[in-house]
This record gives sequence, structure tokens and C-alpha cells, in this order.
Amino acid sequence: MKVGKKSYYIHASKIDLLDKCADQDSEEVRLISPMDILVRDQTWLKTFFDYSYTFEYFKKKGMKWPLSILVGNRFVGYFDCKMEWRTKRFLIKEKNIFDSAFNNHKGVELALQDLAAFHGAEDIVEKR
Repeated sequence: MKVGKKSYYIHASKIDLLDKCADQDSEEVRLISPMDILVRDQTWLKTFFDYSYTFEYFKKKGMKWPLSILVGNRFVGYFDCKMEWRTKRFLIKEKNIFDSAFNNHKGVELALQDLAAFHGAEDIVEKR
């Protein structure tokens, strides 16, 4: 596969997966952790998905842990969330959907509800 001036290689056993992804216009929503291997390599991420973000996980106060929103094979935005264990509230500190062509917000809301339920949240609160 050639992207710009660079060539990238894929194992022959995986070519059918690449073809399947190219033909599919999936609306499946995934929330991707900033530590996931998919988003850790910023150069790779920018080359293949035209997506980039900054992430600072060494700050103690005001730390952000943005969950990238992957819909099908494109990134549409991110969330910065926090679970308050004492009150069992799932806080959405920041929400950014930057892909103007994306309109399936219900899928994103369902993914967030699933994440909150996984952590045992009784309430989801979006900060304004």
C-alpha cells in the first residue's frame, strides 16, 4: 500500500481484512483509550487516519484522558471522562465531535452508556 511517498506492507494473510474494511461503510462506534496501540503512534495515526491529538498523562492536576471516538474506519472526535467512585457518577468533562459529516450521535451515546455501566455508574453527568 502506498500513502504519499511511503510504502507500507501488510502480511498476505491479512489482505482480505484490508479489502473488507475498504468496502465497508460501518457505523460501529468504538471508544479508544489513549494508551491503545492504535492511537499511540502519532505519525502512523496521522498518515492513515488523518487524525491527531495531544495527550499529557504525567500531569496530576487537570489531567486529561481523552477517549478517541472511532466510527467504522474514521475518527470523529473524543471525550474526556472521569468516574467518580464515591458518588457513582460518570462525568463527561469535555465532548468534541469535529467531523461535520458524522450524524450518528445515538451510537456514540450508547457506547458512552456501555462504558459508564461497565464502571458501575448510576448516573451520567455532562459538564457544561
